[in-house]
Amino acid sequence: MRIAVIACDMIKHEIARLIEGDPDITEVVYLEAALHIYPEKMRDALVEQIDALEGKVDAVFLGYGYCQSLKDIDKLVKVPTVLPPYDDCIMFMLTPERYSKEIEHEVGTWFMSPGWAEVGAHMVIKELKLDRAAKYGRDPMEMAKRLFTHYKRGLFFNTGMPADELEPYREKAKRFCSDFSLEFEETEVVDSPILREELDRCKRLAARLTEGVD
Repeated sequence: MRIAVIACDMIKHEIARLIEGDPDITEVVYLEAALHIYPEKMRDALVEQIDALEGKVDAVFLGYGYCQSLKDIDKLVKVPTVLPPYDDCIMFMLTPERYSKEIEHEVGTWFMSPGWAEVGAHMVIKELKLDRAAKYGRDPMEMAKRLFTHYKRGLFFNTGMPADELEPYREKAKRFCSDFSLEFEETEVVDSPILREELDRCKRLAARLTEGVD
């Protein structure tokens, strides 16, 4: 079978580890993390990417959550597509149970995987749509800090990255917490089963569709 993976650049580390050496994966595309800030544009971009794979693969696995606009995207595209049924990538990297537990511990938690730590304050400014503030003589970073006061804790979680590779991302997470006056905490999430389960679901779909096809 031929499976394409289209994923957010934010989880490229986790996706790369998931599909390493997998002979069924024939196409891999990472799209920029900031796409989710404009949900409808993100949906349109993904539909275009998926439709461009028609005839090249049997199914597509999306490394995304619903991200406000992707629910039922499989009904809009020409290639059979599997999307993990979760609100966002944080949810399926942590698992819903772990996510809920951490929110119960501190409702004002900002979650940071290695990918999130890598983009840091730059992504927050984009999330809050403050990147144009400088044109009006305002400091985007200072504005972001004022809008970020309801967060109390920055939780950095290792998704299985080797220790020698993890350290630069940990330092970026600490810097982010310092910039936004958050208490830094760290935990480990060793390869959430959700990504594997959803990729396997995509493979089962492709297998059903290709049965009897030479």
